[in-house]
Amino acid sequence: MKEKFNEKYKFFVRTHRKIGILIDSIKGFLITLLILTLIVFFGSAIIHNILRAIEASNNYSGKYKKLYKTGNEMMNLYSEGEGSQTLIILPELGSSSPVLKYKALADSLSSTYKVVISEPLGYGYSLSTKKERTSKNIINELRGALKTAEINGPYVLLAFSNSSIYADYYSKEFPEEVLGIISINGFYSESMENETFKDKYLPNVVSNVNFYSGISFSGFFRWKSYLSPDSFDIDKMQANNSYGKEEIKLYRERLSNRFLTKEMRNECKKLKDNMNELKDFKYSENLTTLQILTTNYRDEYLERGENILKYTTNLVSNKDIQKSRTINGDIGDYLYTDDGIRSLKNLIVMYF
Repeated sequence: MKEKFNEKYKFFVRTHRKIGILIDSIKGFLITLLILTLIVFFGSAIIHNILRAIEASNNYSGKYKKLYKTGNEMMNLYSEGEGSQTLIILPELGSSSPVLKYKALADSLSSTYKVVISEPLGYGYSLSTKKERTSKNIINELRGALKTAEINGPYVLLAFSNSSIYADYYSKEFPEEVLGIISINGFYSESMENETFKDKYLPNVVSNVNFYSGISFSGFFRWKSYLSPDSFDIDKMQANNSYGKEEIKLYRERLSNRFLTKEMRNECKKLKDNMNELKDFKYSENLTTLQILTTNYRDEYLERGENILKYTTNLVSNKDIQKSRTINGDIGDYLYTDDGIRSLKNLIVMYF
């Protein structure tokens, strides 16, 4: 009896000791993993920020950077083409380098229009600002830069994503300066009546922007642009003749140096107010407009229970000159692939 007890006791002690050794091994592994992770994180951050300093000291002054005074700040405008109509591209929120992101599309459109890619303050090569990111400030800054550059209106505004809010505001406040509006995957003030959009989608956008902006310090997105170029459509850019090695290099530099800046974060926080400001907005009867939706974007709205096609219809006051069209696929296909760019250009030329 005593022998059996001793055997069981010894077995228990051995098992307990093995479990203890296993736990200690796991603890040691986790501590080692944590230390290695911290070394990689801070090592990456140090290298990234050294490279940022070098890139900043290089002070790029090539053809993609031309700053114009607007108030007390300086805004970058890139233009090409000599068409009779001036088409201003307004970028989507978070575009680190609008002049390069929309370059292939601008190259194509420049055979028909004078194309100007605007980089709002805090974007691309434009300088920073402390002003609130209200629609009023954003549009007045654009108007000031265009005036300084002697690029005269009236303009056709080609607005991507949330920039459709600013295009609508521009046409409302300065109708004599806006000849037409083309919105691509635009934002609509009616979304603020949808609880999912207002209480879940918008807060998630704000929190995600803040989170990714925070980890950009580590250089994560710099390395990701090399390891996973499809994440930023760099793979598509590399397959397009509008982008050479210089453009890809410059684009990666902008991703590293202008990723979700404080201006972009503040703009994100003002989305709700800027959208509410256009409640019950309709296009004026003499304004030519074209609302373009990709099927991927439309489906995202439908999944949230929003009828975006109804939103587009409710903006219309003159069906003869105000149209909406749905195109297949994702917006990246229409910015970088030759067939997509050609298709988008033909659609725009058809109405403007």
